Amino acid sequence: MSGADRRPPVRFPRDPAVSWAMPPPLALASHEGRAPGKVILVGEHAVVYGYRAIAASVDLFTTVSLHDRPGRSEVEDTDIWDARLGDALATIIPAEGVGVSISSELPTGCGMGSSAALAVAAVRAAARREGRTASFEECFERGMAIERVFHGNPSGLDHTVSALGCPVIFRRGERAVPLRLAAPIRLVVANTGTPGDTAAMVDLVKARKPEAELLRLGALTEMVAARLALGHPVGPFLHEAHWLLRRIGVSTRELDELCRAMEAAGAEGAKLAGAGGGGIVIAQVTPATEDAVRRAASRQVDDRVYTVSIGG
Repeated sequence: MSGADRRPPVRFPRDPAVSWAMPPPLALASHEGRAPGKVILVGEHAVVYGYRAIAASVDLFTTVSLHDRPGRSEVEDTDIWDARLGDALATIIPAEGVGVSISSELPTGCGMGSSAALAVAAVRAAARREGRTASFEECFERGMAIERVFHGNPSGLDHTVSALGCPVIFRRGERAVPLRLAAPIRLVVANTGTPGDTAAMVDLVKARKPEAELLRLGALTEMVAARLALGHPVGPFLHEAHWLLRRIGVSTRELDELCRAMEAAGAEGAKLAGAGGGGIVIAQVTPATEDAVRRAASRQVDDRVYTVSIGG
């Protein structure tokens, strides 16, 4: 993931490259696209059973820059190392004549929508290279092609949130609806560094059939939506959501300990965010508690801690 880890350029999977005796010019026009990551605030797993959930973009971004170059298109510089990267970008970027640079503030593989942010940023950069601005519809449709390379059959939620750049409330099978917040909320995000297995967690919940817990998780989504609209804290509802997710079997000891440590340090409430089995914990904080909560999280996950705003 580190940009300091210099690896050979990623070439697009197209016809053989044209060789050039001279390097490309040093001064090149660059066309940039930028898009945010996301978190699931509340409602994960319940959403599989027809209840609503809330997701929100966060102020951590991926930027894609495109410039003209001779010969075969290449990813020349990137913070994201993934064997599928060339195939993904080849869905929207020509096989010849484009140099690509990618910088990202988002961790990968933890449920923060890093591939979705890459997809939307790439679509926006490609449109700017053509002298125009990509619409939401274009970001959704062309971004889906990139997401399919990474995820096979994605729901479309992640890159919808990234393209809209705001909190949304959504129900499976329906279009996400932007959610108005009376005031921004601040979250500390702690990444365990252990990827979750979404399919395995969904199958586990299906086998257990925890109907009462899923019903309550669905109700929490509606209460959180109402409180966000009024500018009221939602921390206690995040706390309850985590322990319901624990009861249905998708938390881990590490996630539970992170929640306890962050709440003991002053967070208003903390929960796992995403499918579970690993991934991230989110905790609502205030300016007075933010630093203490960050320190508590860092003692358990080292430097994999981020502070983000939602709805700002």
